[in-house]
Amino acid sequence: MRKILVGLACLAVLGAACGGDDTANTPGDGAAAGGSTTLTAADFSFDPTSLSAAPGDSIDYTNSDDVEHNFTVEDLGIDQDVEGGKSATIDLGHAAPGTYDFFCKYHKDTMTGTLEVTG
Repeated sequence: MRKILVGLACLAVLGAACGGDDTANTPGDGAAAGGSTTLTAADFSFDPTSLSAAPGDSIDYTNSDDVEHNFTVEDLGIDQDVEGGKSATIDLGHAAPGTYDFFCKYHKDTMTGTLEVTG
């Protein structure tokens, strides 16, 4: 019986040591996969209206309104719809350094901003 308990204890220790943190290297946490910046759509406007990110980073986009919004950066080929009350992660991939305009294609009159991709 004692050998079984010792064996189970060893398995538990090994399992804990190998399990790790599932979020340790996910995009957006500043790990090797890149960092992230936060963007919120609320009251038919973006907050903030100026974003700064590096190639490989992501944008954590939350739509706090009850209607669908969008995040479009035409020059980067980004066109992401986000249902009301939902969130999305937008990968900037290999975006070239530069300054890009972004907007909601459904509410372009009030929802615009600027994204600076730094080298």
